[in-house]
Amino acid sequence: MLGQATVGCMRESFNASTPDRALVRAIQRDRSEDAFSVLYDRHTPRALQTAWRLLGARGDDAEDAVQEAWMRAVQSLHAWNEDASFGAWLRSIAAHVAIDALRRTSRLDPETDGAWSDEEWASDRLDLETAIVALPAGYRAVLVLHDVEGFTHEEIGARLGITAGTSKGQLFKARRAVRARLAPKTEGRT
Repeated sequence: MLGQATVGCMRESFNASTPDRALVRAIQRDRSEDAFSVLYDRHTPRALQTAWRLLGARGDDAEDAVQEAWMRAVQSLHAWNEDASFGAWLRSIAAHVAIDALRRTSRLDPETDGAWSDEEWASDRLDLETAIVALPAGYRAVLVLHDVEGFTHEEIGARLGITAGTSKGQLFKARRAVRARLAPKTEGRT
Protein backbone atom coordinates (compact mmCIF):
# COMPACT_ATOMS: atom_id res chain seq x y z
CA MET A 1 0.00 0.00 0.00
CA LEU A 2 1.31 3.43 -0.92
CA GLY A 3 1.86 5.93 1.84
CA GLN A 4 0.53 9.50 1.71
CA ALA A 5 3.97 10.90 0.92
CA THR A 6 4.32 8.57 -2.07
CA VAL A 7 0.90 9.47 -3.45
CA GLY A 8 1.68 13.17 -3.16
CA CYS A 9 4.87 12.69 -5.19
CA MET A 10 3.20 10.90 -8.11
CA ARG A 11 3.17 13.03 -11.18
CA GLU A 12 0.57 13.08 -13.89
CA SER A 13 1.83 11.36 -17.03
CA PHE A 14 1.49 12.96 -20.45
CA ASN A 15 2.25 11.51 -23.86
CA ALA A 16 1.56 12.06 -27.54
CA SER A 17 -2.02 10.82 -27.17
CA THR A 18 -2.94 13.26 -24.38
CA PRO A 19 -5.50 15.75 -25.75
CA ASP A 20 -4.49 19.41 -26.03
CA ARG A 21 -7.27 20.38 -23.63
CA ALA A 22 -5.79 18.19 -20.86
CA LEU A 23 -2.29 19.52 -21.51
CA VAL A 24 -3.43 23.15 -21.38
CA ARG A 25 -5.33 22.53 -18.15
CA ALA A 26 -2.25 20.94 -16.56
CA ILE A 27 -0.13 23.89 -17.61
CA GLN A 28 -2.65 26.35 -16.20
CA ARG A 29 -3.26 24.38 -13.01
CA ASP A 30 0.21 23.07 -12.15
CA ARG A 31 2.59 24.86 -14.49
CA SER A 32 3.41 21.34 -15.69
CA GLU A 33 6.64 21.27 -17.66
CA ASP A 34 5.85 17.77 -18.88
CA ALA A 35 2.50 18.90 -20.30
CA PHE A 36 4.14 21.92 -21.91
CA SER A 37 6.83 19.74 -23.45
CA VAL A 38 4.25 17.50 -25.13
CA LEU A 39 2.23 20.49 -26.34
CA TYR A 40 5.39 22.22 -27.59
CA ASP A 41 6.64 19.15 -29.46
CA ARG A 42 3.22 18.60 -31.01
CA HIS A 43 2.60 22.12 -32.33
CA THR A 44 5.97 23.80 -32.84
CA PRO A 45 6.80 22.23 -36.24
CA ARG A 46 3.68 23.63 -37.95
CA ALA A 47 4.02 27.01 -36.22
CA LEU A 48 7.65 27.13 -37.35
CA GLN A 49 6.62 26.28 -40.89
CA THR A 50 4.08 29.13 -40.89
CA ALA A 51 6.61 31.65 -39.59
CA TRP A 52 9.29 30.36 -41.96
CA ARG A 53 7.02 30.83 -44.96
CA LEU A 54 5.93 34.31 -43.91
CA LEU A 55 9.46 35.44 -43.18
CA GLY A 56 10.86 34.25 -46.49
CA ALA A 57 12.70 31.13 -45.31
CA ARG A 58 14.87 32.91 -42.78
CA GLY A 59 15.27 30.17 -40.18
CA ASP A 60 16.62 32.22 -37.29
CA ASP A 61 13.88 34.82 -37.65
CA ALA A 62 11.25 32.08 -37.87
CA GLU A 63 12.57 30.41 -34.72
CA ASP A 64 12.52 33.75 -32.90
CA ALA A 65 8.94 34.33 -34.04
CA VAL A 66 7.83 30.92 -32.79
CA GLN A 67 9.48 31.43 -29.43
CA GLU A 68 7.72 34.78 -29.11
CA ALA A 69 4.46 33.12 -30.17
CA TRP A 70 4.84 30.50 -27.43
CA MET A 71 5.52 33.18 -24.83
CA ARG A 72 2.38 35.03 -25.89
CA ALA A 73 0.36 31.82 -26.02
CA VAL A 74 1.36 30.72 -22.53
CA GLN A 75 0.55 34.16 -21.15
CA SER A 76 -2.89 34.05 -22.73
CA LEU A 77 -3.88 30.40 -22.38
CA HIS A 78 -7.07 31.62 -20.71
CA ALA A 79 -8.09 33.16 -24.06
CA TRP A 80 -7.88 29.88 -25.98
CA ASN A 81 -11.31 28.52 -26.83
CA GLU A 82 -11.22 24.81 -25.96
CA ASP A 83 -13.63 24.09 -28.80
CA ALA A 84 -11.08 25.41 -31.32
CA SER A 85 -7.86 23.79 -32.45
CA PHE A 86 -4.92 24.70 -30.23
CA GLY A 87 -2.56 24.28 -33.18
CA ALA A 88 -4.52 26.72 -35.34
CA TRP A 89 -4.62 29.19 -32.45
CA LEU A 90 -0.85 28.95 -31.96
CA ARG A 91 -0.20 29.29 -35.71
CA SER A 92 -2.37 32.38 -35.72
CA ILE A 93 -0.20 33.89 -33.00
CA ALA A 94 2.98 32.85 -34.86
CA ALA A 95 1.66 34.45 -38.05
CA HIS A 96 0.91 37.65 -36.17
CA VAL A 97 4.41 37.72 -34.66
CA ALA A 98 5.99 37.06 -38.08
CA ILE A 99 3.95 39.84 -39.69
CA ASP A 100 4.99 42.19 -36.90
CA ALA A 101 8.62 41.25 -37.56
CA LEU A 102 8.20 41.99 -41.27
CA ARG A 103 6.67 45.35 -40.46
CA ARG A 104 9.49 46.26 -38.06
CA THR A 105 12.04 45.61 -40.74
CA SER A 106 9.98 47.36 -43.44
CA ARG A 107 9.91 44.27 -45.62
CA LEU A 108 6.12 44.06 -45.79
CA ASP A 109 4.28 46.39 -48.07
CA PRO A 110 1.23 44.46 -49.25
CA GLU A 111 -0.09 47.44 -51.21
CA THR A 112 2.88 47.40 -53.56
CA ASP A 113 3.52 44.89 -56.28
CA GLY A 114 6.88 43.33 -55.68
CA ALA A 115 9.43 42.56 -58.30
CA TRP A 116 11.83 39.73 -58.49
CA SER A 117 14.39 38.76 -61.02
CA ASP A 118 14.36 35.68 -63.18
CA GLU A 119 17.67 34.77 -61.57
CA GLU A 120 15.74 33.93 -58.40
CA TRP A 121 13.77 31.45 -60.49
CA ALA A 122 16.64 30.05 -62.54
CA SER A 123 15.82 26.38 -62.24
CA ASP A 124 13.35 24.67 -64.59
CA ARG A 125 11.76 22.83 -61.72
CA LEU A 126 11.10 24.45 -58.42
CA ASP A 127 9.20 23.09 -55.52
CA LEU A 128 6.22 24.91 -54.06
CA GLU A 129 8.07 25.99 -50.91
CA THR A 130 10.76 27.66 -52.98
CA ALA A 131 8.14 29.37 -55.12
CA ILE A 132 6.32 30.71 -52.07
CA VAL A 133 9.48 31.87 -50.34
CA ALA A 134 10.63 33.75 -53.44
CA LEU A 135 7.44 35.82 -53.61
CA PRO A 136 7.56 39.44 -52.46
CA ALA A 137 6.62 39.70 -48.77
CA GLY A 138 3.14 41.11 -49.36
CA TYR A 139 2.17 38.39 -51.82
CA ARG A 140 3.71 35.73 -49.61
CA ALA A 141 1.90 36.91 -46.48
CA VAL A 142 -1.52 36.88 -48.12
CA LEU A 143 -0.93 33.54 -49.87
CA VAL A 144 0.27 31.79 -46.71
CA LEU A 145 -2.41 33.27 -44.48
CA HIS A 146 -5.23 32.45 -46.92
CA ASP A 147 -4.26 29.25 -48.71
CA VAL A 148 -2.14 27.60 -46.05
CA GLU A 149 -3.55 28.84 -42.75
CA GLY A 150 -7.17 29.34 -43.83
CA PHE A 151 -7.71 32.97 -42.83
CA THR A 152 -10.51 34.91 -44.51
CA HIS A 153 -9.74 38.01 -46.54
CA GLU A 154 -11.33 40.11 -43.81
CA GLU A 155 -9.05 38.54 -41.18
CA ILE A 156 -6.01 39.00 -43.41
CA GLY A 157 -6.96 42.62 -44.04
CA ALA A 158 -7.24 43.28 -40.32
CA ARG A 159 -3.87 41.62 -39.62
CA LEU A 160 -2.02 43.36 -42.46
CA GLY A 161 -3.80 46.71 -42.31
CA ILE A 162 -5.25 46.42 -45.81
CA THR A 163 -8.74 46.03 -47.23
CA ALA A 164 -10.30 42.66 -48.00
CA GLY A 165 -10.27 43.68 -51.67
CA THR A 166 -6.53 44.30 -51.57
CA SER A 167 -6.07 40.92 -49.92
CA LYS A 168 -8.03 39.27 -52.74
CA GLY A 169 -5.98 41.09 -55.36
CA GLN A 170 -2.69 40.13 -53.71
CA LEU A 171 -3.82 36.50 -53.48
CA PHE A 172 -4.73 36.46 -57.17
CA LYS A 173 -1.33 37.91 -58.12
CA ALA A 174 0.53 35.58 -55.75
CA ARG A 175 -1.19 32.49 -57.14
CA ARG A 176 -0.57 33.63 -60.70
CA ALA A 177 3.12 34.23 -59.94
CA VAL A 178 3.53 30.82 -58.29
CA ARG A 179 1.76 29.05 -61.14
CA ALA A 180 3.89 30.87 -63.71
CA ARG A 181 7.08 29.96 -61.91
CA LEU A 182 6.12 26.33 -61.40
CA ALA A 183 4.92 25.77 -64.97
CA PRO A 184 7.45 23.99 -67.13
CA LYS A 185 9.27 26.27 -69.51
CA THR A 186 8.25 25.51 -73.06
CA GLU A 187 10.30 28.04 -75.01
CA GLY A 188 12.87 26.44 -77.25
CA ARG A 189 11.66 22.87 -76.63
CA THR A 190 10.44 20.55 -79.32
